Amino acid sequence: MKLGVNSVLFKGVDAKTAFKAIKAAGFDGVELSAIQGMCEHLVLDAWETQAPLVKAAAKEAGVELLSMEVASLDEDRLT
Repeated sequence: MKLGVNSVLFKGVDAKTAFKAIKAAGFDGVELSAIQGMCEHLVLDAWETQAPLVKAAAKEAGVELLSMEVASLDEDRLT
């Protein structure tokens, strides 16, 4: 079993900083926050350019990307 934490807890910092703090706290992975208007460690409208950067930041920090929270029922956004 792997233990992860939602990056929304680190909404005041960028993804790279959040991932390093999550690793330092002893977690194995991250639930990536993509919550529009609240905490977007991944902006879904720009996911194609941001995804490689997020993956690289996770690898550098030594955490796995376990899941993602979108917090929306908008079908277009979810797609």
